[in-house]
This record gives sequence, C-alpha cells and structure tokens, in this order.
Amino acid sequence: MLSLIKKLKVGVLVFVVTPSFLLADDLLNILESDGPEEAVVQERNLLVDSVRKKVGRLTAEQNIFFQFLRKNDYEKSLFQWWVAFEGSRFERSPTGQALFSYLLLRNNMPVNAVESLFRVKQPQKIDSELKRVWKTVAPSTHGVWGLAKMKWNPEWTPIFDVNTQIEVESRQFYNPKQIEKTMSLLKKTKLKTRARAWLEWQIALGLALKGDLSKSAKVLAHMLKGEQNLVQVDLANLTAARLLYQRGFLDAAIKYYEKVNKTSEYWWTAQEELAWSYIRKGQPQNTLAVTRTLMVSEFAPQVGPETVMLRALAQLKVCDYPGVVKSIDEYRKRYRGRALRLLKVANQSDHASTLALLKRLEGGKVKLLGLFKAAHDLPRYVSRDEVLYGLAQTVKALKQEAQQADQLYARSLSGGTSQVGFQAQIADFKSHVTKRHRLSINAAISRVQKLAQEEVKEIKRVLNKMHVVEAELIQQLSLAEKVVKASSKKVSVKKGTTGSSDPYAMKFPFEGEVWFDEISNYRVDIKKGCQAKRN
Repeated sequence: MLSLIKKLKVGVLVFVVTPSFLLADDLLNILESDGPEEAVVQERNLLVDSVRKKVGRLTAEQNIFFQFLRKNDYEKSLFQWWVAFEGSRFERSPTGQALFSYLLLRNNMPVNAVESLFRVKQPQKIDSELKRVWKTVAPSTHGVWGLAKMKWNPEWTPIFDVNTQIEVESRQFYNPKQIEKTMSLLKKTKLKTRARAWLEWQIALGLALKGDLSKSAKVLAHMLKGEQNLVQVDLANLTAARLLYQRGFLDAAIKYYEKVNKTSEYWWTAQEELAWSYIRKGQPQNTLAVTRTLMVSEFAPQVGPETVMLRALAQLKVCDYPGVVKSIDEYRKRYRGRALRLLKVANQSDHASTLALLKRLEGGKVKLLGLFKAAHDLPRYVSRDEVLYGLAQTVKALKQEAQQADQLYARSLSGGTSQVGFQAQIADFKSHVTKRHRLSINAAISRVQKLAQEEVKEIKRVLNKMHVVEAELIQQLSLAEKVVKASSKKVSVKKGTTGSSDPYAMKFPFEGEVWFDEISNYRVDIKKGCQAKRN
C-alpha cells in the first residue's frame, strides 16, 4: 500500500510538470490576464525580487516590508522602512538610499525624494532594476527637475538620460560668458525643448557680452521665429533692441522697443531705454514725451530712478529750467521715501509685503501693479525675476510635501508598526521635511531682500547723477544771464521753455484722469530750443 501511495505521489508530481499542462496553464493566464496591468505587476515583482537579493537573509520585519512593497502599498512600506532597516548596512548602501527615496516619491513627496536620491555618493552601485524604475517614474519631463536642489554629476546620466541632465544643468548653470560650455550642453539637447531654449538664450546673451552682436542678433532672430515659450517674446524684443542700440542703429532699436507690448512687465524698461535712444538721436523732445507717461504717480513702483534723471537731462537740453527743478524735487520726493521702504524690506525677513508677494507667486506669475499697496514696498523687478519665481514654486511644492508628511505621521499612529520607538523615527522624518520647507521660504525671502538692496544702490547711484544735472543747471543759468547781458537786443522769451506763449511750446493732449489707452501717445514739438529771441 505504501509503495502504491509513493507511486501515486510520483505520478502526481510528474503530472504537475508535464509540458501540456504548463501550456494550458499559460493559455489560461493569457486569457484571464488584465494585459498591461499584469505587466506592471510583473515589473514590480522584478524590482522586489532584485532588491531582496541585495538585502540577503531577511528578518521578519524586512519580510513584512517587502510584502507591503509587492502589494503596491507604498504608505505602509514607508511606515515599515525604519523598523525593517534602520541602522542596517542595507540602509546605508546606495540601493537602500535609492529605495527610500523611491518610497518618498511614491508617497507624493517628489522634491524631497529627488534631493534624497542625489545624496547617494556612488549612484553606479544602485540596483539595476531600481535604476530602471527610477528612470520610468521620473522622466526628464517631470516637474520635479525644475524644483529640486541638487548637483548633477556624470554618474547620474546613464541612470536617467541626457535630457534630464540638460534639464537640470541648464537651469542651474547660468553664466552667459562661458559660451563654450553652453554650446557643449546645447549640442546634447533635442529641438523644441525648454532646455534648448534656455541655452540658446544664454548663448545670445554671452555673444552680446563678448561683443559679437551680429551673431547674438542671429540667435535672437532664430528664437523669435521658433516655438519656444521659455523666454518671453517681449523680453527677446527688448534684448534685440538693446543689441541694436549698442551698435548705434538707433532707428532700428526704436522699432524693437516699440514692439514690447504695453501689457508686459518689460514695457516700462523698454520705454525708459526708448527715451535714451531719442536722447542719443538728439531728439530730447521725444524723450520728454516718453518720460511724461512714466512720471504718472500711479506707475511709480514700476519706474526706475534713472527715468527721472533722464527726464531732467532732456529738460536741460531744451532749456526747460523750471522743469529741471521740478524733476529734481520729484526725485527727492519719490525715491527718498522709496529707499527707506526698500531698506525695511532688505532688513526684515518677515516683512508683510514680502510674505504677501511669495503667497501670490505660489499661485503663478503676477504683475507688480497687481500687488496694490505692497508694490510700493517691493523691488520693481520682483514680478519678472525668474529666480524668485522658481524659488516660490519650490516653496509651494515643499509646503504640500510638509502637509503630506504631517498626514502620514497622523495616519502612522493607527496604521504603522506597533514597535516601541517607531513614532520618534517618523516624527524625525516629518521634522526634516518641515525644515526643508522653511529653508525654501528663507531662500525666497533672501532673494527679495537682495533685489531690494540692489535697488537701493541704484537709487544712490542715480542720485549722484542728479547732482551733476543740478550743477549743470546752475552753470547754464549763469551762462544764460551773461549771454542776455551781452546782447544788444532785448530778449523776450526763451523758445522751448515750458509755459511759454510761443507757438513752439510743449503741449500735452491729456492732463486729467489716467487712462491706459492714453499712455505713450504724447507728442512734443520743440524747435530752436535754448535760442534767445531778440526784438
């Protein structure tokens, strides 16, 4: 009987492994399979099996961890992580660090995940299956590459790809003077990508700084014809105008300055530089027309101090001496108070206007005048500073991750391990995420403070130029008196002087309430300014 049973068992074993049965089983699996989902399960199992080999002999807690991971339960896998691996050799290994970072990514904390991953000192030693999974879940198009703070080294390129490398390096590397390095990065990029547009922009600026304006202009023209949206068209037009201005092609420069849209944050700068173009052309009357718009008090936060100095210089050239005095007084009135407000922003890390700005930037780009009262306290470039905007977006992402860490901690009270001391471990993790969020806020605030300090320096620098204008005014008045006294004929009026009854006096069509449609429509006609009319 025993021998019969043994024979039966052998028969059963033989039956189980017969090829015909396996084929039938495979056919059944194919027919009942969910297709792509089954492939995902298989890939996940490959990851688990591959990483398990790196661990070696498993403890009970490590076994539980891998069971959670195999079931795609990333939250419980994270809860189990410290219990299973804390203090172990695997935790400190490249694969262990990369696996922990992967859990953070799967628990909706991508910035912390990538920053944690890039702290691995020997990335080439990460498990091959885990490398493949990382490349799949964090492609070059993932938004995290524009937010995380890390340093790329060549060992990461095979793990991800060249596109990811360029996405990171092109954002972190900003030195237009290093054209050769920028060109080497550009050659690795694909057409019509953000990274390529950013590098082309740096090359255009670098060529301009080098003095090769013709090549710089060609790069800009190429960008304007393309489909890139990283560099705004208005900024590209403004830059093209500056290149032409530097070469002395003032008429062409003026055309490009006029292309900058009135709704753009760059319009104010374009108008100021347009006014300079007219000064260089010997047309101070047009400079006065342009700067008249910029002197509207409602637009004070957007207008730089050099605009007032430029207006005073144009008034000096047409002998509008009362106007020069008025501009000097306006400068003192406007920028003394502004400098004091900017100093407060530069020295206070918790300034209400700064915090309000960062909150608004988290929701997207803003316009300075859209900040209302806060606009009078803040540096005028905060609405177009790409570095500040990027920092604000990082603050937003890390704020969400800090909230996620809080929620994970709360759920761990009931859903985590029962091991004594576990809460201290996840509490430390929550504290780390919160600290990273605070550091991002500090970085954004520091950027605003730096912009405020730079504008204060600009106000002081232009103030010195205003002193020169004031000295020139006194000298011209003195000379004018000598000319009049030396003249044998009576001088009745100075042509070009504001308020004159002369038909060539300056006249503006609109002096009432400010309407945006009226802006930049002023025209001034001054002939034979500064010449004495003798009877």
